Amino acid sequence: MKVGIVGHEAAKFTPETEKQARDLIRKLLEPAYCVVSGHCPLGGIDMWAEEIADELGIPKLIFPPKDLSWSEGYKPRNLLIAKNSDIVHCIVVDKYPPNYQGMRFQFCYHCKTDTHIKSGGCWTALKCKRREFHVIY
Repeated sequence: MKVGIVGHEAAKFTPETEKQARDLIRKLLEPAYCVVSGHCPLGGIDMWAEEIADELGIPKLIFPPKDLSWSEGYKPRNLLIAKNSDIVHCIVVDKYPPNYQGMRFQFCYHCKTDTHIKSGGCWTALKCKRREFHVIY
């Protein structure tokens, strides 16, 4: 199975939630014969999935953004992840860490919920036929 793993950048995790995310990624990759990732330049879920795939000897299909814009970089990259995955798992956190300095949103406008903070990974997962959302508390 080609498993897409998407979610938050590294800055949105605490050491504890990073550990939880890495443990979850390992479980989600058990049925994988290929990991599909977007190689986020901000680290986090994408890069952790790639590192764990290397540890487990699972081949990777990587779609880095061509640039840091939505229209020419992230959108086409995210569509390639969705198109090339049998399932996309989106791993997000429920709240910002206290030291987070980036943009903040009151809710995830992709999912129309306040149960987790906004992630472009949600948009990507919603484009895939089979998707699962995992919120780390």
